[in-house]
Amino acid sequence: MEIFNPEKAKPKKYLPEVRTIIDIINNEGKKEEDKNFLKNREKDLTSMSEKKETLRHSQRMTNLGYLLAKKMNFSDEETKFFVEACLLHDIGKTAVPRKYLGKPSKKFSDKDLKVVSEHSVLGYKYLKDKGRNSRVYNPILLHHEFQTRPYPHTKASILRILGAMDDTDIDNGRLLAIIDNFDTQAFGRSYVDIKSAPLGEVKKWIQVEAGFNQPGDEEIIDFLCDQYEKIKELS
Repeated sequence: MEIFNPEKAKPKKYLPEVRTIIDIINNEGKKEEDKNFLKNREKDLTSMSEKKETLRHSQRMTNLGYLLAKKMNFSDEETKFFVEACLLHDIGKTAVPRKYLGKPSKKFSDKDLKVVSEHSVLGYKYLKDKGRNSRVYNPILLHHEFQTRPYPHTKASILRILGAMDDTDIDNGRLLAIIDNFDTQAFGRSYVDIKSAPLGEVKKWIQVEAGFNQPGDEEIIDFLCDQYEKIKELS
């Protein structure tokens, strides 16, 4: 299998079904600021890294999220919310100083990690303030809370947060986390010095290093691996 090389990528961006959902969301809402909401957020994501890598990562996650939602028999409405959450999961990084975003995580100081770790909270607050649906912003808040080294919350504080959410938000936050880890390892993030890896290594990393090894996780990871070639063609 050829390893993904973002330098040679000619992105088509989205599956046709995903494009339809995004167009629907962009045309929703009575307020003017709601029109083209995702289109404008794509512009924000574009500005966050060189060669649009943050946007490309989010677009791949959106395609994967849609395919996983259909596999898991999400309703049309729940699929739409999950697609939006996948696309906007890193929107909080627009409020993080650029100097932190291009720094390899292995070189992070404790201060660096604390600053970058706030992006899920910042994204949650931003989308909540914008009046987006809780099915969108709650999973985004949670999407780094399920890995072996969770952030930004302490164990006690995240338990309080989880207690205030319903099971769907929690489950979708965990799915978002698995997709995020899969895409980062399978496709790489060159601006933070993460290289793409063979799918066998990706699967092992997600299960062992990231800690997604609960019942049902392997089936989800295998499904994402099966979508790799389809997503690579769009990337």
